Amino acid sequence: MPEELSQSDEVTRIKDVPRNLKQYFLGLLVKGERWNDPKGEQAAELMPLQLAFLREQLESQRYLVAGPVLDEGRLAGVMIIDAKTAEDARALASLDPAVKAGRLAVEVYPTFLPSLDNVRAEYWPAKVPGGK
Repeated sequence: MPEELSQSDEVTRIKDVPRNLKQYFLGLLVKGERWNDPKGEQAAELMPLQLAFLREQLESQRYLVAGPVLDEGRLAGVMIIDAKTAEDARALASLDPAVKAGRLAVEVYPTFLPSLDNVRAEYWPAKVPGGK
């Protein structure tokens, strides 16, 4: 028969869990089938397209953090996605131009983390055509 927790045991257990936990989705970008393909659609423009996509997601707070993984393994990047469901997070991550081109594939995992509401990526202002 399971032992019941006393009120002090419950308080001890809860005090060790952050009060501000929120559900997020951990996105992993892994090397896709066309990882090393030097040809193909948008091969030369892919990096600027992907960086613009990441900036848009970060500035809109759909991605809270995102960045590359710097070793030579199968993992190419990570992101924390703020979405209602895993399906929503996967659909958003699948819009990444590198994923659409088959250079990367995406894996999505639900997670609880302390609130990242105040985390912001900072970018330089976008250049305005004809501006200074």
